Amino acid sequence: NMLPPALEGFFPANARTGTENLCVIPVVGRDILVARGSSDLVIDREQADVMKFFCEQRLVVGQWNGVDCEVWDLSPESRSMEGFSVMELRSVLLSSSDEQFSLASRAVQMLEWQKNHRFCGGCGGSTESAADDHALRCISCDISLYPRISPCIIVVVRDGERCLLGRSVNWPEGRFSALAGFVEAGESAEQALHREVFEESGVQVENIRYVGSQAWPFPGQLMLGFIADAVTTDINVDEVEIAEAHWWHYKELPEMNLACSGIAPKGKVEDWVKLVSKAS
Repeated sequence: NMLPPALEGFFPANARTGTENLCVIPVVGRDILVARGSSDLVIDREQADVMKFFCEQRLVVGQWNGVDCEVWDLSPESRSMEGFSVMELRSVLLSSSDEQFSLASRAVQMLEWQKNHRFCGGCGGSTESAADDHALRCISCDISLYPRISPCIIVVVRDGERCLLGRSVNWPEGRFSALAGFVEAGESAEQALHREVFEESGVQVENIRYVGSQAWPFPGQLMLGFIADAVTTDINVDEVEIAEAHWWHYKELPEMNLACSGIAPKGKVEDWVKLVSKAS
């Protein structure tokens, strides 16, 4: 069956479909090995053949442009392979399409999941790959273990032509981001948003609008992006996670923590700036 346009490019799956060709994402640690001079994260079977001596594990991640795709976990020695260079995952986020970044995210996260769940957390027994699902199953107690995905919210809080940005205690002075945080057990995304904004800045919000999501494999988050309106504007930072926070006019924004076209964090600020600019 033909895939809908929204699923073209990368389609996650746990089994090969038997396509004649095979494409490979070579991973070293949490980095991607790419052909020197190329930004393409995926190589074909012929190119990958020179890497087979460094390959420690292979895992199906789905289909890429209709072709079966595997991630190969390479040994550290592969970093010195002639004709290839290493690209960090954060560089992939900055330089690749959303589809390629999703593919790279899945490749790295699936490998880490396999490495970190070789044994059952309940009985300590060994796990094995399930035949019909992307799960690891405990041989002894038949528990299925799935890749961990931690939901987070990130929000652009706005007050007219101003937006609220904060600086993490771990960032250098002058670098800011939209506010973000993990969704706690038992919370909805909206509850987490209210709590995180209030905990980090003392600001209360209303009129929450969901705008999109993005995989965030650092190490395994799913970022849920929102825009919200401020009810209060007085700032009282917690100084535990956030060192400082300020209201910024859309024409005078500071350096953002990460420039990307997706949800987190500069993409949503840029979207907000476009909306405000059109309305002004």
